[in-house]
Order: sequence, then C-alpha cells, then structure tokens
Amino acid sequence: MYTQDSHIATVEEAKAFFHHVVFDLDINFHPDDDFRTYVNCESGKRVMDDDQADLYNRLMDEAFDVFDDEDAVYETAYNILNEKLKQ
Repeated sequence: MYTQDSHIATVEEAKAFFHHVVFDLDINFHPDDDFRTYVNCESGKRVMDDDQADLYNRLMDEAFDVFDDEDAVYETAYNILNEKLKQ
C-alpha cells in the first residue's frame, strides 16, 4: 500500500507502482489521466477519494521523472495492462 511517505525513485519502483494500479486496484489506467477521474463501472462511484488521488497523481509524476524517455512510461504501462488483459 502506498502512503504519503511513499516515493518512486527508480524505474523498478515505477513498474511496481503501475503493476499495483493495474492488478491490485484493477484500474485500466493511462499515465496521463488524473486518478480523480477513475470510476467503478458497476457502481459509478469514484475509485479514490481526493487525498488518495493526490497521492497517486504525485507518484505518477515521480514515475515520469525516473524514466529516461517519456515514451518508456507509456510502453511500460501498456505492457502491464496487456499482461492483465491476457489473464
């Protein structure tokens, strides 16, 4: 679980964060999207409250910072989402 004390400082930590979002939280996310925008398809309710969304948005910003190439962020997220879809 990620907390206000959590930070992403390496590519491996960014990959783990993406994996957490996709597999643990079951969110079909895009790296550019604000975590406030995600809703549960069945209930129509937001997946996160403002505080949690702020945390995840910050962590996503940190994830962008650790990759050498911005395209690698999207490729990594896509690969993890694709892994989930193949299950």
